[in-house]
Amino acid sequence: MKILILGGTSFFGLETANLLQKEGHDVTVFSRRCPAPGLHLDIRQSRADRTVEADLVRMSVDRWDAVIDNICYNASDAEKAVRIFSGRVGLYVFTSSSAVYSTLEAAPTPYRENMTALLPAKTEPRRTPYYDYASGKAEAEKVFLNAAKKISFPVLMVRPPVVIGPRDHTLRAYSYWLRLADGGPLFLPGAAFRASYAFSPDLAAAFSALLTSGAAPGTAFNIAGGEVLSLEDFVKLSARIMHRDAAILTPPKEWLKGNGWNPAASPLSGGGDFTLDISKALNALDWRPSPAEKMLKDTIDWFLLRYTGPAPENYAGRKGELALAEKWKTEAA
Repeated sequence: MKILILGGTSFFGLETANLLQKEGHDVTVFSRRCPAPGLHLDIRQSRADRTVEADLVRMSVDRWDAVIDNICYNASDAEKAVRIFSGRVGLYVFTSSSAVYSTLEAAPTPYRENMTALLPAKTEPRRTPYYDYASGKAEAEKVFLNAAKKISFPVLMVRPPVVIGPRDHTLRAYSYWLRLADGGPLFLPGAAFRASYAFSPDLAAAFSALLTSGAAPGTAFNIAGGEVLSLEDFVKLSARIMHRDAAILTPPKEWLKGNGWNPAASPLSGGGDFTLDISKALNALDWRPSPAEKMLKDTIDWFLLRYTGPAPENYAGRKGELALAEKWKTEAA
């Protein structure tokens, strides 16, 4: 198949491009970062900007068997895609996000794909960068779904949760592994809350499976691991893989806030369970997720043995964090 990937030069986009090339597809990557290292030499790279309509129009001169869009963030981006690629693509895969469930009123977990059609949107949301991101993805989904209904635009939508894997530029999981490696304690607010995670190679494999799924236009799929983990389980399993002890501290959030703890130091802490039902993908796609232990081991090995970049910004305050840990242990004794 002739495949165009919008945003395929890093993390799971790069993983997807290399997997599809390995499977024998003719792959082109479109990104501002092109040319980028790590992509197979047989993958064509087109340096362009997703926000510049002329760049997208240039890519629509060719007809594509499939387009995978990893960098569509709002309704405007989606409208451009529909306008430009309509009639020029056999399948359009939109990488949405499970964050869309955060825009719904009182959605219960585990989240299922049909909830976005059944439940109303929040009327008075707390506006945060995360909510704005989630809302943008939700609005883009509406544009694509409307196009699927009105003009049979051949779109499928993928809703991954937090993605874990090699080359993860967010460094969220690495934040915990650095703290385990230095031997000091970790503050884990919300340690008992459970979450779904996606492994980047599994997400790439899901994109591959979608190419031949035959799913109806407008269909959405949750793509995540089959196991859900509490944050405490995530850290303890990581510690076991690293042969470290996990010294977990869980003071009340009020104490942490009152003592100046930086919440960015635990980027995976949430305010409640965030789990996905993946039965739809398991039933419809030729795809199975990896065990959680493999996800963590492969990613930990990559970061500890191959990563050469900077530490996450939240690690800069580690000295103060350790002093705060001693204060908590003294007060709690």
